[in-house]
Amino acid sequence: MIQRDSLARLTLDTLPFNIAVLDEEGTILFTNRAWNEFAGVGPQERDELVGVNYFEQTDADADEYAAQALEGLQAVVEGERDIFTLEYPCHSPEEKRWFLMRAAPLPEHDEGSVVVAHIDITQRKLAELRARRQRRELEHLMSRIDGLVRDVMEAVLQADSREEIEQTVCERLHSVDPYVCAWVSQVDLRTETLSPTAAACETFPDEAELALGTDDPVVRAAETGEPQAIQDTADARVADIHRTTLLDEPGAIAAFPLVYSETSYGVLTVAATERDAFDERELAVLNVLARAASVAINAIEGRRILTTDSVVEVELGITDDGLFFGDLSAAFECTLIYEGSLYEEDGSVVMLFVVDGADPEDVAAAAREHADVTDVTVVSGGDGEGVVEFAVSDPPIVSELAERGAETTAIVAETGQVRITLELPASADPRSVIEQLSERYPSTDLLLTSRQQLALQKAYLGGFFDWPRSISGEDLAESMDISPSTYHQHLRAAEKKVLASLFEE
Repeated sequence: MIQRDSLARLTLDTLPFNIAVLDEEGTILFTNRAWNEFAGVGPQERDELVGVNYFEQTDADADEYAAQALEGLQAVVEGERDIFTLEYPCHSPEEKRWFLMRAAPLPEHDEGSVVVAHIDITQRKLAELRARRQRRELEHLMSRIDGLVRDVMEAVLQADSREEIEQTVCERLHSVDPYVCAWVSQVDLRTETLSPTAAACETFPDEAELALGTDDPVVRAAETGEPQAIQDTADARVADIHRTTLLDEPGAIAAFPLVYSETSYGVLTVAATERDAFDERELAVLNVLARAASVAINAIEGRRILTTDSVVEVELGITDDGLFFGDLSAAFECTLIYEGSLYEEDGSVVMLFVVDGADPEDVAAAAREHADVTDVTVVSGGDGEGVVEFAVSDPPIVSELAERGAETTAIVAETGQVRITLELPASADPRSVIEQLSERYPSTDLLLTSRQQLALQKAYLGGFFDWPRSISGEDLAESMDISPSTYHQHLRAAEKKVLASLFEE
């Protein structure tokens, strides 16, 4: 017999579950503290529930859960079931709640026939509902963009030009609901703006530049190298270009930097007419697409420089400390001339330099103390000149330029002054290379190359700037044994540098 002060009763009162003991007729013999509190019965009135018939209080006609509960309890009482469980909702106007009902028979020697427990499982049910909703959202997301991912990957790998990659990505994104616009922009350092280079939109403005330094998601993506999003343009001040691409309706905007290693190729922007269109999963998938496009663009730019004579020759000057060949040339007041690199099987790189004006052995000894040099070998030397191999884990400047699609054709370090000659695809902006290198080497500056100087000198002396002209660009190109387009690139680059030095003073 269950006594008020029994250990069993005290134990049941400590449990957070609603527990009651019923006899074979369904009459309540005992309720614990949690049951009474849920029923609104205080400690002084806790016996009020004893003697109430639980079966009669359960309205089987009220809902299907009540009918199932009554049927299950009676089956346990009659010995037809060893245990009965039922999950059911018990919502109030203030909150949603769910409970697990569990009924089991008592031993024959104990007073009562069945013990009933109601366990609050609200948190578990809410978690299940969240997981179910997230699964539906993920299925919806994948149904929308699974084909998109496949299409974009195939398209960018088959593209023959950067322009084709950008336009293909935009068109594929635009074909997916609810995206109404996808466009790519690149930084124009001359105007300090982001300017569109490809777009696929319902509507797109004629004037679409965005000024650098402004509080805009596209600008922030370009400047930080991180994806940016505005989930509801109705709650934000956005540029006119975004309102136009969204058809003057509220929506969402996401911007993804097109970056490979440290090289920036612009920003991919996607506009959707649904608010909160870009959750974390969708942003992650679109960012992967942007990175895939960046890798493809980098490969295209690198391949272009190897297959075309339409390249721009650029010469850079660097005086910063830290470049081992510059530091060594300053320490020994000598000249180091780059002859090329050898890539070893272990991943290290050997850079070959001709040393002029210093003992190669002395230069090698000093190089072994430099942080960037892992090993040094004097290949030949004598009388203040020789050839020295410098092993490095990552060739400075050369690897950085290669990642930007540039080929290093010459490096000369003379008493601390480093001159680097490189070739870029005709579509590349030399200023962007300078800007990126300047982050690591602040003294980086654009110099007039020997080819550019020769092109300018031939044009001036030959009468190209006279009116009427005494010689054509084609004739000047032939005299330098290069194509007319390459000659004009050299000439324009030289003109720009000369004018820049004049007007920037």
